[in-house]
Amino acid sequence: MKKSLVSFLFSSICLLGFAQAKFPPLKLNNALVVSHLDKESDQFSLEIAVSDVLSRSKVKNTVSLNVLKAGGDPQVLMTDSLTQLLKTKGINTLMLVSVRGFDNRFRPSTGNMTLAEDLAADNLFPIYKEDIVSVTFEFHFYRDGKLVYADLLKIGGAGSRDKVLRKFRKKLAKRLEKSWM
Repeated sequence: MKKSLVSFLFSSICLLGFAQAKFPPLKLNNALVVSHLDKESDQFSLEIAVSDVLSRSKVKNTVSLNVLKAGGDPQVLMTDSLTQLLKTKGINTLMLVSVRGFDNRFRPSTGNMTLAEDLAADNLFPIYKEDIVSVTFEFHFYRDGKLVYADLLKIGGAGSRDKVLRKFRKKLAKRLEKSWM
């Protein structure tokens, strides 16, 4: 009885480990930063914060605000002409940043979303919301239109929009060095 219980638990744990989506190491050295938010001020703030952290870590990057017109359709990022233009600048990774939600524990995406679906998805959340304790940001990294890596970054103690962005920069720098490079 004990043997069968132990073997059942062992096999369950092994299957659970295989069932979760695992991405290979990212090895990030360039990125087009795209913030997937509704408010233009939030888009600007988030893209600049991410770009600043990437630049300090010597990761070549540009922000979508330099590529897209204000209020433009993000689907343009998938066109061949824009992809070729970015490749000539040495950028082959699209980094999509969005707010996943507030005050809950979330799991990263499993990798079954295409770039077109991800760009078309609505984002319902701003960077900061009154009476919240934490905000979780989600990062999707695409190369050649395929999701190659997904990650979450939870920011606690969100007392104001500026505090969220300040903590975001600090935690993002650590995550970049630890997991993405």
